[in-house]
Amino acid sequence: MGLLVILSSLLNGCTTTPPIQEMSDARQSVEAAKQAGATKLAPGAIDNAEQLLTMAEVGMRSGNFEEAQQDAIAAREAARQALAISEVKQVMEAEQPQKTEKKEATKSTPPTYTTYRVRRGDSLWTIASRPELYGDPLLWPLLFKENHPQISDADLIFPGQLLRAKIAPTNEEIQSARAHALIRGEWHSGTTENTDLRYLNE
Repeated sequence: MGLLVILSSLLNGCTTTPPIQEMSDARQSVEAAKQAGATKLAPGAIDNAEQLLTMAEVGMRSGNFEEAQQDAIAAREAARQALAISEVKQVMEAEQPQKTEKKEATKSTPPTYTTYRVRRGDSLWTIASRPELYGDPLLWPLLFKENHPQISDADLIFPGQLLRAKIAPTNEEIQSARAHALIRGEWHSGTTENTDLRYLNE
């Protein structure tokens, strides 16, 4: 009887049902992202989604349904991120002709700036979201680029630092900042992310 109880507990702790719905959602999300141009516009994100989907399919074939379910869910989220990045970049490309026409007009008007002194507990994300600055946390890359190399690591700022912020960034700068914020990934203080370095060189 004791052995039967142990076996029952082990079986109840594992996923024994194939994650059919999760696999279907992941496949549809990956396909939707690819149709939106993610292969070209968000190659890193769509590659990640496809790798996770492949891992989920391997788990399905081997009967490891719990890992297959987790990988399928992760693949769906990665594909949705790839789709979001692609949509942002498509908007940026569509606006490019208008930006070209406006360049001559903006050359004669120098940008204006404001300043913000970092407080304890601040991050670039929270500072960018302040209504007196951008009111949008996804625009934190603007602060990072404007204040580099004072800020060498976007994840690490200190109380007392005086940051400069452009009052009216261009549409191109806004779209570029948002696109970078969407693909940047997790925050790790102490190192400069490679994606941040690429953004600085844009």
